[in-house]
Amino acid sequence: MVAFLIHLAIMAGIFTIVALSLNFQVGVTGLSNFGQAAFFAIGAYTSALMYMAGIPFIVGVVAGMVFSALFALVIALPTSNLREDYWAIVSIAAAESLRLFINNEKWLAEGPFGLRGIPRPFSSLFGDYYNLFYLVLVLVCVVIAYFFLERLAKSPFGRVLRGIREAEVLMSALGKHVFRFKIIAMVVGGIVASVGGSLYAHYITFISPEHFAPTVTFLLWTMVIIGGRGNASGVVVGSIVITVLNSSTRFVKDWLMLPTDLVAALRTLIIGALTIFFVVVRP
Repeated sequence: MVAFLIHLAIMAGIFTIVALSLNFQVGVTGLSNFGQAAFFAIGAYTSALMYMAGIPFIVGVVAGMVFSALFALVIALPTSNLREDYWAIVSIAAAESLRLFINNEKWLAEGPFGLRGIPRPFSSLFGDYYNLFYLVLVLVCVVIAYFFLERLAKSPFGRVLRGIREAEVLMSALGKHVFRFKIIAMVVGGIVASVGGSLYAHYITFISPEHFAPTVTFLLWTMVIIGGRGNASGVVVGSIVITVLNSSTRFVKDWLMLPTDLVAALRTLIIGALTIFFVVVRP
């Protein structure tokens, strides 16, 4: 039971990091990003591939952050002037294009078979207490991500982002370079999300393109909606709630003797209903 709770806390922490990054883009800046899973994937694959090649863990994490920033620029530079609905379409299309590229190019990361046996950093130092160490590492990253993004959101830079979210035309009329601020917000969110991806890959030790499907972005959006867009503390709570629901529904199979595919559908139904409830009650 203790081992499961530690596992749950680690997963909740990892998804909290990624949800906070999405909240910075959506809740603070007003960017309808439906492709956050792409940055999650870039961090995971970059860190895993480099560590498996003998490159230090921290170098792989930093490389994932760099590649995520570059991917954010590729998306944001030609599209930041698009309206919100078109921006959402472009972001999910870009994320799916990246996922399908990884899936089809077997030379890169074994394609649909994924990367197996990803080494866990510092595992020889902690032995049986490794998961406890990893929990501490994840929590430290959560705290850093939380205060870093909150500091940005409450700075003069963050106030401009909130102004863009509320009245983009007005901010442009006041002389603010809206295009540049949107790009920076996209890059910052992508960098933070990639850290979550790196932690995820080295914890579960196996990743494939299916781990970064659009449903992951759906879960991240649910975490942000439940917590309240722009409310970092609420997003932390939302991430914990959704992670617990997503992980605990596996026990329904034994309690109610339901088939696996029905349990998966029930999980999606519950999370979807919860999202609708919060959209109606706390729009």
